[in-house]
Amino acid sequence: MRRPKLVEHAATEIRAAQYVRMSTSEQKYSIGNQAARIAAYAARRNISIVRTYSDPGKSGVQIAGRRGLQDLIRDVQLARADFSCVLFYDVTRWGRFQDVDESAYYEFICKQAGISVHYCEDDFENDGSFASDIVKVNKRAAAADFSKQLSRKVFFGQCNVITPGYWRGGPAGYGLRRMLINEAGKPVQILEYGQRKSPKSQHVILVPGPKAEIRIVQSIFDLFVNKKKSRQAIAEHLNAKRLLNARGNAWTMQTISNTLEGENLEKEMLDRSTRILSLEPG
Repeated sequence: MRRPKLVEHAATEIRAAQYVRMSTSEQKYSIGNQAARIAAYAARRNISIVRTYSDPGKSGVQIAGRRGLQDLIRDVQLARADFSCVLFYDVTRWGRFQDVDESAYYEFICKQAGISVHYCEDDFENDGSFASDIVKVNKRAAAADFSKQLSRKVFFGQCNVITPGYWRGGPAGYGLRRMLINEAGKPVQILEYGQRKSPKSQHVILVPGPKAEIRIVQSIFDLFVNKKKSRQAIAEHLNAKRLLNARGNAWTMQTISNTLEGENLEKEMLDRSTRILSLEPG
């Protein structure tokens, strides 16, 4: 008597794919948290998750580089989907596209192929009603605005660091060193490769490195500008002399390009560093 019930239950079970994306370490949007909440939603509705598309550590501003979402859309368009619905944590997991119609476009591709879209944590039913459409538009606009505001804050934050002559981060170029200074502008120490500053009141500037490295940088420019040597020829010339680059490795065409192309920025930072170190406290 029980067997027909099991068959009937299996027949009504819905096959689904889930899409998860995380561009930040914020716990709310961790991959594990998204998957857990989606699984709870699926269990309540007798939905079986048969496939997962994932983009961990990927920005939602554009689809480029998001292999998981690209694969999802491609499988839907090529009729390779073995599921009838897609589960998302919320509307923003499509992305925080600057054009709010972009996520709507991807959702339309799914719906056109007969695949419904569920937003497991949003407080509305994605049933095509006027009310749900209004909510989705608002959420997409809010997601786009969040991305714009975050980008603007990061940009101005970087400007505030660079304008006084402080180094914004990353390794120093060949012939340069990162120096830690205190809030009075006085030198504290030279930072080794991989070493970072800790107190917020301290800053990092670029200063000239060993004289031997400075002479090699000057030699690189002389070979490139005056002697018309190629980047590859310059790298071979330095390697023949057993001179190592900033990472202690052999020179390559790319490391020569980095030295040549970074010269203007590095020179400007050195000029600013000199001015900062010459200032008296106050």
